[in-house]
Amino acid sequence: MRGLIALICASLPSLGAAEGFFTLKGHGGPIMGIAVSPQGRIATASFDNSVGLWDGLIPVWLEGHEAAVNAVLWHDGVLYSAGDDFTIRRWPGGAVIGRHKGKVTELAAHGQTIASASWDGTIGLWSPEGARSLSGHQSGVNDLAFSADGTRLYSAGTDGSLRLWDVATGTETRQLLNNGFGINELILNEDAGWIAYGAIDGVTRVIDADTARPIADFTLERRPILAMALSPDAGL
Repeated sequence: MRGLIALICASLPSLGAAEGFFTLKGHGGPIMGIAVSPQGRIATASFDNSVGLWDGLIPVWLEGHEAAVNAVLWHDGVLYSAGDDFTIRRWPGGAVIGRHKGKVTELAAHGQTIASASWDGTIGLWSPEGARSLSGHQSGVNDLAFSADGTRLYSAGTDGSLRLWDVATGTETRQLLNNGFGINELILNEDAGWIAYGAIDGVTRVIDADTARPIADFTLERRPILAMALSPDAGL
C-alpha cells in the first residue's frame, strides 16, 4: 500500500522556497535514498521496489526493480537506480545497464562511467566501452566516490576498509585505513583535501585524503552512522 510513508524535505526551487518544509507522501516502504537534480526534481528509492519521481507533490512511479531500491543518482540529466535485485537501471525505461551478484548499495558517476558498490564485494564500472569489475574488498562495498577528474575512486566497505583505486587500470592504489567495523558512508571533499567517513560502530572521523592522517573525530554515541552529507559551505 502506498501512502504510508512521508518523506520530509527542505524547500527546493521547483516547490517554492518560501513555503519552508513540505511533505511528499506515497511510498509503501522505507525511503532508502534521495537524489535531487540541478533543476530541483526529486528522485526517491524505496523498499517498496519502486523509484518515485517528484516534479511537485504528485509522484510518477518508475517500476522495474524486482526488489528494494537502495540508491538513485542524477547524472547529466539522466536518472539511475540500483537495488537488492542486483541491477543498475537507467530511466526512463528502466533498462538494465549493469548487474552484480549481490545487492547494489550505492552509485557514483563521472563522464560516461557509472560506478556501483555491491555486497558481492566488488565495484562495477559501467560505460559505453563495456563493463569492468574492481575486486579487493573482503566483503560488501557500501559507498564510493570519484575524484573530480575521474582518475581515482574511493570506496568504503563492510570489511572496515577505506580504499583508493586507479580507474584507468582498475587496480587498488592503497588501503587508506581499516576501521575494524564496517564503514557505511564516505564523503570526499577534494578541494579541502579530506575524506569523512561514518561506520557501523558510530565512528565519525575526518582524515587527510592523501595521507589518511586523522584531522577530526566527531564520534559521539556508538550507534551506526547511516547517512552523511556535505553542506554547500563545505562543512560536514
